[in-house]
Amino acid sequence: MAETNFLQEISKFTDIGQLITVSQVVICLLTSFLLSVAVAKTYQITYRGASFSPAFMHTLVICAMVIGSVMLIIGSNIARAFSLVGALSIIRFRNAVKDPRDVAYIFLVMGIGMASGTGFYQIAVALTVVTCAVSLLLYFLKFGEHGLSERILKIQAPATSNFENIFNDTLNLHAEQFNLISAESTRMGTELELTFTLKVPKRFSAEALMVDLSKLNENLKIQVVGSSHVLDL
Repeated sequence: MAETNFLQEISKFTDIGQLITVSQVVICLLTSFLLSVAVAKTYQITYRGASFSPAFMHTLVICAMVIGSVMLIIGSNIARAFSLVGALSIIRFRNAVKDPRDVAYIFLVMGIGMASGTGFYQIAVALTVVTCAVSLLLYFLKFGEHGLSERILKIQAPATSNFENIFNDTLNLHAEQFNLISAESTRMGTELELTFTLKVPKRFSAEALMVDLSKLNENLKIQVVGSSHVLDL
């Protein structure tokens, strides 16, 4: 009796190969690949940070193909779907997502893979075309951007300096607004570490600011931290 049940369970899984044809697999993988490549290129074009990762583009393509294959295997079988959930529950992702757009692109290729794996190729194509077009449109229109960008400025200065006023004139020349958010004593009280928040225009030059400030802090360390770059002197 036990042997009969075991053979029946095996036959359920061997039926998968009979239900899925080679043409379905090829079309699913090819569709997922082509559409995810288009998504990855759109991501590359619209990316504005400095820490661009080609590995993330590769991940988008591979993720779409894997999800398409998984959906092809699952089909409408609820048991296989729950088995997949159980298998994936042991996976833990440790990397923090720095750019919210990365999450959107991951969900996009997941949708493409799911649509391709379930045979809804028209939906996969439409999803890719519309979403990529919207992403490019938002990029070229600079949607959501404003004239001022934020920077964090860290300055080391001698403890004897009048830090509340000594840097004000220089900061006024380079920034529209600035605020001192912290002042900390370092090196046994011989130096101060000052942290400012700056709101700067598009023409802002971090190098020019750092050169001007270095004349006031006896060439001690200056750091400008922005959303897309870090500069040290």
